[in-house]
Amino acid sequence: MSDEKLNPDNLAALRARFEQQSRKAQAYYTVMHAVRAVLGSDDAASAWMEAPLAAFDGKAPAALVGEGRADEVLNHVRTIKA
Repeated sequence: MSDEKLNPDNLAALRARFEQQSRKAQAYYTVMHAVRAVLGSDDAASAWMEAPLAAFDGKAPAALVGEGRADEVLNHVRTIKA
């Protein structure tokens, strides 16, 4: 590895990417937990997360979570519970 790859700017950029991915993963698992509570299993929740839904203009809930729209998905999950 060259010293250039380990400079402070590159490390800061790597840390920022890691933190962004960590936030996305946390959001995904928060939504998965809510969906699992409604649907009753990990398999059903995973299938729901990957299925395109009319409520999201044909996008899968997982895609919305990846776009930073986890709150929209959680609000939808709450309507399923009601």
